[in-house]
Amino acid sequence: MSFGHSAPSGHTKQIYSRPSICLLKTVLFVFAQASHALVIPLTQYFGVENDDVPAEAELSIWLYLAIAAVLVLAGGAFAGLTIALMGQDGVYLQVIATSGEGTQQRHAKSVHNLLQRGKHWVLVTLLLSNVIVNETLPIVLDRSLGGGWPAVLGSTVLIVIFGEVIPQSVCVRYGLSIGAFMAPCVLALMWVLAPIAWPIAKLLDILLGKDHGTVYKKSGLKTLVRLHKTLGSSPTERLNQDEVTIISAVLDLKEKAVGDIMTPIDNVFTMSEDTILNEEKMNTILSAGYSRIPIYKQGNPNHFIGMLLVKILITYDPEDCKRVSEFALASLPATRPETSCLDIVNFFQEGKSHMVLVSENPAENYGAIGVVTLEDVIEELIGEEIIDESDVYIDVHKAIKRLAPAPKARTQKRHVINTGEVATQTVQGGSPDNKGYLSRNQNDTLINENPTAPSHTGNNPEISLI
Repeated sequence: MSFGHSAPSGHTKQIYSRPSICLLKTVLFVFAQASHALVIPLTQYFGVENDDVPAEAELSIWLYLAIAAVLVLAGGAFAGLTIALMGQDGVYLQVIATSGEGTQQRHAKSVHNLLQRGKHWVLVTLLLSNVIVNETLPIVLDRSLGGGWPAVLGSTVLIVIFGEVIPQSVCVRYGLSIGAFMAPCVLALMWVLAPIAWPIAKLLDILLGKDHGTVYKKSGLKTLVRLHKTLGSSPTERLNQDEVTIISAVLDLKEKAVGDIMTPIDNVFTMSEDTILNEEKMNTILSAGYSRIPIYKQGNPNHFIGMLLVKILITYDPEDCKRVSEFALASLPATRPETSCLDIVNFFQEGKSHMVLVSENPAENYGAIGVVTLEDVIEELIGEEIIDESDVYIDVHKAIKRLAPAPKARTQKRHVINTGEVATQTVQGGSPDNKGYLSRNQNDTLINENPTAPSHTGNNPEISLI
């Protein structure tokens, strides 16, 4: 008979292999033979030969059969509990005891408290009890069945079927519940057999080490997450593809370098500090669709001095034709391509910047090879490209353009008509069958190309929509 638990792929160690438990049972069996030898004289008292047995000592065969039945049940209980308790993982029990519900949570706490006293102590106690019961059973059957092959065959059949197969099969399925129910009895038995079981358990702790539960490596965790996409009895218990992708990406974030997710510098929209922001250049900036533009030193495209935040250009009039250097530039931090993506996330979380320059020589005025943004990191987490209204490319790394075009120029100034006028009207002679037809609620603002339309914006004769 053997019991075992093999850790799945990705575990840091193997817990209670079958050879170790079989070896322990063999040792206990040898010790049990000594006790068996001490019990043999008792059989002489009960009498293998009826002539030497006193009449008052003769017991009924039914009593012996009852004792044999109790021993078989006890052996089955010990064998089943060995599977039920030794098959429980310490980490799993802590998870259920913390986040479980109802009866399952109480059972997990009960079993975990028992195993905390020493998993080897519980193992030795159950195996020692099982060996004692199995060695006592042939002695009882020898008296009731008259010895010989009937006693041997009877004890073998009873032990295999009712003392091993059936109880272990049941305890494999309902191990946590049975283990929690029998935990007080096992604890009492541990103290009874402590003079023998406790020293052996301590020796096993020294030789094999204490069990700390199953600990998964990151590769094992990712495999476990992927399995949860198909396992589970209901959709609420299963993970969908997006959850699996995000969890797996988070586990890989620390090992992934920013050089793997950065946008190459050749694909980055940059400007020189002496660039004049006229109407044409403003349209180019709007067409690019970026919120931050790296700025480099005049005459040195590899020397970046900061970045221009496009949002500060909202109130800028292109007719002023100012240079980029006349605006307040935000700082552009630099890092090496080997920097972990997790470190970049922590940097972004501090709010210092949402764009970092990737350079082979961060402290020098050369070596820039790309940039990484907060959007790049988020896209790496969700495993998909994030496309907003102003994006020209779906993937800047592969230069994949979006299907719908991004805005190409600034919107012309337009007048606003009365907000309380008609809710539906045609624009420029349009009809409900063409694109000139607009439908709005009564409180919505309608934009009309008619420059003579009245305005209700206070002292401002018109509102510029950009």
